[in-house]
Amino acid sequence: MKLESLEGIRMRRFLFGFALCSAVTLNSAPAARAQDKPAANAAKTPAADVSHDLSGVWFDDHPRPNKVDERWWVYTFTREEPSMTPWGQAQLDSAKTSFGPHPFPLAETTDPIYHTCAPMGFPRIFLYPLPMQIVQTSGEVIMIFEYDSVRHQIFTDGRAHDTSLGPLWMGDSVGHWEGDTLVADTANFNDKTWLDRMGHAHSDQLHVIERIRRVDHDHLVDDMTIEDPKAYTKPWTAHLTFILKPKWTLAEAFCEDEQSFQALDEAAAEPAKK
Repeated sequence: MKLESLEGIRMRRFLFGFALCSAVTLNSAPAARAQDKPAANAAKTPAADVSHDLSGVWFDDHPRPNKVDERWWVYTFTREEPSMTPWGQAQLDSAKTSFGPHPFPLAETTDPIYHTCAPMGFPRIFLYPLPMQIVQTSGEVIMIFEYDSVRHQIFTDGRAHDTSLGPLWMGDSVGHWEGDTLVADTANFNDKTWLDRMGHAHSDQLHVIERIRRVDHDHLVDDMTIEDPKAYTKPWTAHLTFILKPKWTLAEAFCEDEQSFQALDEAAAEPAKK
């Protein structure tokens, strides 16, 4: 048998390597093109399920009618009055609100957020005509409101309510998923805020249940049940709707700039421009 020369061995290895490289290149080219173009029938993973993803910047989804008294959703949760206990009714009767059918001047209002930097409280924070952003992780869902950068933090990691924190302005919130709906349970409130801008009061027995769901890519609903046996004879239910604002970012708005908040109230009370 004739021995192959050193030069022949080198040449054969070069040709084999060149052929192998060409084959890999040709076979991988269609795959690269396939990655650039999404597959028509790609499998849908749980992470791609938009109904289980609440993240984004959201804004109240209501039109603005010309008549101010028809714009009820900027100062309360429902057109109908909730059924109140004698204590709850007395609190409402004594309230001097800057909103509603019989508003008081801002200088005379007894609204707890005016003339101080007291937090808005929950669930009243939803009633201000400013956006919120939802940030979502595997263990919590956080609503960050543009108003005073207040947050509604809902823990979804299975923990129980933390009563060691003491009574809170925004309450302590825990939640879990039921299908595509986040069920949030908020308790452990103080009694220093109003439920809305009309003067409906609450006690430290306030308990709020939310059922938050993304009905489609651009719309979010929050079905809320408000319970407080000291103030109301039965649960008060509300249906909040939001629309996605993908190009919006939250601005800075702090209580120290009191004049800007007064301007917001005055603007909200003006008739809509035609």
